[in-house]
Amino acid sequence: MPSPKVLVVVFDGLRLDHVTSNRAPNIAGFAAAGVRLPNTASAFPSETRVQVTTVMTGHPPAGHGVMANAFYDRRLGFDSAMDTSDTPPMTAAEKVYGRLIGANHLSEILWGAGKRFAAVTTGKIGNARLLAGRAAELDQPVLSIWGDAVSTPAARWSEVVAKFGPPPEQVFPNVAVADWAITAMLDHTIPVHRPDVAVLWLNEPDLSYHYRGVASADAGTAIRGVHAGFGRILDWWRAEGRAAGWNIVAMSDHGHVTVEGQIDVAAELAKAGLAVGKALGPDVDYALKPGYSAHVAVRDRDPSRIERLVRVLQDAEWSGPILARAADPAALGVLPLAAANVDHPRAGDVLFTLRARDDASADGLPGVALADNPDIPIGGGMHGGFAKAELNHCLFIGGDQFRSGVEVSTPTAHVDLAPTVLRSLGLPPHPLMPGRALEEAFAIGEAAPAVREIVHEAGRNGYAQTLVTAEVAGSKRPYLRWGLRTA
Repeated sequence: MPSPKVLVVVFDGLRLDHVTSNRAPNIAGFAAAGVRLPNTASAFPSETRVQVTTVMTGHPPAGHGVMANAFYDRRLGFDSAMDTSDTPPMTAAEKVYGRLIGANHLSEILWGAGKRFAAVTTGKIGNARLLAGRAAELDQPVLSIWGDAVSTPAARWSEVVAKFGPPPEQVFPNVAVADWAITAMLDHTIPVHRPDVAVLWLNEPDLSYHYRGVASADAGTAIRGVHAGFGRILDWWRAEGRAAGWNIVAMSDHGHVTVEGQIDVAAELAKAGLAVGKALGPDVDYALKPGYSAHVAVRDRDPSRIERLVRVLQDAEWSGPILARAADPAALGVLPLAAANVDHPRAGDVLFTLRARDDASADGLPGVALADNPDIPIGGGMHGGFAKAELNHCLFIGGDQFRSGVEVSTPTAHVDLAPTVLRSLGLPPHPLMPGRALEEAFAIGEAAPAVREIVHEAGRNGYAQTLVTAEVAGSKRPYLRWGLRTA
């Protein structure tokens, strides 16, 4: 009997409602034959590199400290937010933090248990670094399309290029690059490195959603492309992979909403009389990391300044849900950072998103939002907030260790992936992980756990917001469900 193994395939950004038998039949067919988990949600903010880190640690941002794709932390002394795809500031931050990823990484846990880990990614530079953890130090192969300097030495970049040629040029839709990565995984990483756990991260349809539109022809081509690539993976699995002990997790890291308008938040806050800039300083009271999902560090964490900012946001029609670091968040009409699992010293003092609605876009897809991302066109896709269409994502599991042809309705979250992988390999859960192994998905497992849904409401002076979470027995942290500004 071969030892169990797990291949995690991530289709970045893929909306759950796009996995249909006519649009992506290979993915939909795999889902129907295995375990479908439709009530799963991303971590907040629902940005990619937050999800990478959450999946790979079994912790939300409150535990791992990667607070957004880019975040400002006054302790670093940077002149703006740190982009987690920018190597020099990440290296500098490591010296301050000790570890950029402030929780045990799955790859480290596997190494400690004598198991092998490998990854192939088409995501940005930061994606590879967050997938890797300490992989270079531990001689684990992580192959990135961005080259030898971003890949770990064990990935043997030059050997892969000699076999398959360099990665194709990135275009919209980015299907050729996905095909290259799938080939590298199936024909090099798995047979050469013989991992027990492998992660394949494909950056479509996320790219095409963002820059061409969630319902665009290019997005459709991107989905068909990764569907066809997944068909190659399934062919390998049926021919040899399953018999060799491989189970497959097919998932996306978040969904998407459609941008219906752009707001310049820095300009709007300045109009309201706030001293806003990119970093705190003598003339800057509020360091803003802008975007659809925005973070603000407040000078001295001064309660009066926090309250002033909150009042401005609540009066603005363009703002959405608001969380704040405050002694009494309810008195401010906001929610505490802990409600969204972002209560970490690196977090901003005020976190908010721009306004989103569950209404259908002009293309008829649920989920629209305002953004502060000028590179994204009107009609393009966006994620980072609490709307259902962006938090809800795909999660399908297949293999001999798991049930067949079932739908599990229990709420789940990315924090459950690492514990489930460890359980698949017969390893104990890490004691600090707040997530849980998805026992109800296993062929020999336990009944679904008890669930209690909690509605958090806050507001004042005509502003109101709602955040819904779920408490699931066996998990140490609440699971996000959705959140919106309601008035």
